[in-house]
Amino acid sequence: MKVLIFTKNWLGDILFEIPAMEALRQNFPEAEIVALAPERCREILEAVPFLDRFHAFDERSADRSLLAKIRFIFWLRKEKFDKVFLFHRSFTRSFLALLGGIGERIGYETPKRRKILTTAVPVPSWPLHQVDYFLVILKWAGLAVRFGALYQFFFKPEEIEKAVRLARIHRLPEKAFVSFHIGANWEPKRWPASHFSKLADLVAEEFSCPIVLTGSEKDIPLAEEISRSVKKSKVISLCGKTSLGGLGALFQKAALMVSSDSGPLHIASGVGTSVIALFGPTCPLLTGPRGTGKKIILQFVPEGYTIPWKGKELPPGGWMERITPEQVMQRIRKENLWPAKSEKIFSSSH
Repeated sequence: MKVLIFTKNWLGDILFEIPAMEALRQNFPEAEIVALAPERCREILEAVPFLDRFHAFDERSADRSLLAKIRFIFWLRKEKFDKVFLFHRSFTRSFLALLGGIGERIGYETPKRRKILTTAVPVPSWPLHQVDYFLVILKWAGLAVRFGALYQFFFKPEEIEKAVRLARIHRLPEKAFVSFHIGANWEPKRWPASHFSKLADLVAEEFSCPIVLTGSEKDIPLAEEISRSVKKSKVISLCGKTSLGGLGALFQKAALMVSSDSGPLHIASGVGTSVIALFGPTCPLLTGPRGTGKKIILQFVPEGYTIPWKGKELPPGGWMERITPEQVMQRIRKENLWPAKSEKIFSSSH
């Protein structure tokens, strides 16, 4: 049997789908399971042990043209998949699966897709974490699933070696440093730079340990702003210097990770690191961290607002800045999330 998975397109979505991928492997232990996603997801999906193969497909970029879609249909027919699980609600992908000769097409129904899918799953009308949202599709297909499952983040062994080299360069002690992920893919989700700076100093007052800043290349100016404002803590910026797998290897060795709602927040949670998740306009019941590590959520919702919020004008007085560094510090104390007293530079053991 050959099973195809049409994933969603972004890092957080991919992590939320991993328990469903594991359930597919458990239900079809002998099947060949192939994941289909944009090229940017290759690094993540090729490391997932429940999958046999990754194939790149991006209907909004590399595969946008009619010719590319025709080539893709021929590829599907050549592969002869028996089933496809459409985690993405795209009509185009469902139609391509039909034209590609896949006999069983399973996914959430929409008015356009209802006649194309062989198993059209009603969209849940109640709030549901995204991990369970994808498991519902499998349940409707008659498969055994475990709701409430935790996701994991997987990375290749070579990423550990890269993380070890970074640790040695910056003298990072194992389980004795704190990571702040300062990036966010939507401005209203960002915690202010001044708050990160203040939290770094509060941590330094009670425990002398390095603070590691992570983010993309575009977050480098933000990291520089934070570093300039810190008065008492040693701050190391690794923004733009790690791959996604490298982030996983790095976070696994951190004592604690602090972040707003972001893909790297889920990476840290998925490798078992304790996380403090700062939520504002998004809803932790739907997209909160659900990895194997300890999960602490702080959220502020202004009076008169509901979440998830998709507006454009932020409320008077701000949003994310209303979660204070002092509140975060109180939770660190309450949950006893202090770094270990260690000077050992972490090793390459997983």
